Amino acid sequence: MSTIFEVQATDPLMSEVYALRRRVFVVEQGVPEELEVDDDDRRAIHLAALSDGLVIGTLRILLHDRAAKIGRMAVSASSRKRGVGRELMEFAAATASRRGADEIVLGAQVTARGFYERLGYSAEGSAFDDAGIPHVMMRRKLQR
Repeated sequence: MSTIFEVQATDPLMSEVYALRRRVFVVEQGVPEELEVDDDDRRAIHLAALSDGLVIGTLRILLHDRAAKIGRMAVSASSRKRGVGRELMEFAAATASRRGADEIVLGAQVTARGFYERLGYSAEGSAFDDAGIPHVMMRRKLQR
């Protein structure tokens, strides 16, 4: 079980969030480093999952009108398949709803499509390439 909370962009813990994202996306998945951190990070709502004082999971939420876009979802290799991703996504949905969003959209890696479908997301459109990895857009309406 982990503890999940919002991390402000200026919080010292953000360095650990970025380190986890770098390990998952750049080192494990080969995403070019210059694509991993972008301008959206400054205005995003960042969530972190902590266990024993370590950041073991993260994602970011970008609000656009009545929609929330989730991205940069990462869970440390040693914490996968333990429910951390599900906990992060549930916390993100509650956070987005509180902030006025009616739906969540995200670009899921095709290999993670089943994970998001089990959480109530539906795929839309054809697969597309993002940083050399096949993705599919997914959407879920939020309960108000």
